Amino acid sequence: MAKRILTEDQIIDVIWGATLMGGGGGGAMVGGTDLLETYKRLHPEKPVQLTLYETCDMDPNAYAAVTAGMGAPTVLKNVDFSLYAVNAFNALKDMAAKMDPPRKLEYSIPVELGGFNTFCPMLISLLNDIPFIDCDGAGRAVPALDTLLLHINGLDTSPLAMADGKDNRVNITLKDPKDAPMGEEIGRWICTAFGQIAGLSGWMVKKSDIESSLPTGTVTLCEKIGRELRACAKNGGDVFGNLNRAGVECRFLAKGKVVKCENVQQKGFDYGKVYVEAENGMWTIYFQNENLMVSHDDVPVMTVPDITCYYNAKTGEPLTNADITEGLEIVLGAIKAPDAWWKNPNMFEIWKPFLENVGYEGGNIPFSK
Repeated sequence: MAKRILTEDQIIDVIWGATLMGGGGGGAMVGGTDLLETYKRLHPEKPVQLTLYETCDMDPNAYAAVTAGMGAPTVLKNVDFSLYAVNAFNALKDMAAKMDPPRKLEYSIPVELGGFNTFCPMLISLLNDIPFIDCDGAGRAVPALDTLLLHINGLDTSPLAMADGKDNRVNITLKDPKDAPMGEEIGRWICTAFGQIAGLSGWMVKKSDIESSLPTGTVTLCEKIGRELRACAKNGGDVFGNLNRAGVECRFLAKGKVVKCENVQQKGFDYGKVYVEAENGMWTIYFQNENLMVSHDDVPVMTVPDITCYYNAKTGEPLTNADITEGLEIVLGAIKAPDAWWKNPNMFEIWKPFLENVGYEGGNIPFSK
């Protein structure tokens, strides 16, 4: 499929699907849909549609970049974040034009999949009328910048640009352009100075970088998943079964009630466990922002990078860990992570410290049907 137009309804499908693919993180679905509604209210003159490119449609000499939000979700909800996002992207575009040799920044991509974090860079395409590329930086949501495939597969983080809603800008050039943790550390300081909210743009990549190092087709995958979720929410149905028959590598794990939810906040992360009582036994999901491992009757059955996810059994809406409460009835499932995760033989070493944080010290347990 070549380049095509995504309508408002298809964009909403993407937000729903990206929330499920986020595996408990990546920002709540309502974060994306609220941002869309704010955009529509403040920019009534702009059509709610964007052009989605496959990598084959890209100019091989032009660049794409990720744009994301940094800051407290409660603050993000009460502002027109589109200004922060587009200001950060335009600041990076200005930096790119002054590089030696100059770079043409012409495309927008998501840093990861998630209800908020996939829609955020869509704002750049909507406001600047530039193409959105059918890929992302992780093929799921991840707890830290150094767990992105952008970082794992050796792509440069720097230069970075940050901006606020008034177009105050900070340009960041790292001594080691691949030092994502340092970029994140500096970014958090700047975010505080901007009033706990900022737009961040960086990770300039070319067509060849995307094709060699990142998962492609993930926006279309989210659209397919979201369309099925919304159809089943309206009419009922077997989400994971239908998706599996449609070619998505996923499986149903359980339907049950959340009987306990542990969540402790430390050093900017949410750590915890979700206990789900189902007819086929007790399921436990271990998370650090995102779901990292799932066990069945105390036996581990799958770890990251594959995706443990859930949706509300009554409303059909996909859930993040921030949405989980005791007594909630959910449907639990597993989705195979994109193949790009296995291009680096040391991939699982990146995940070990995060799994150890939630008490798991074993090896990788991949998705299986």
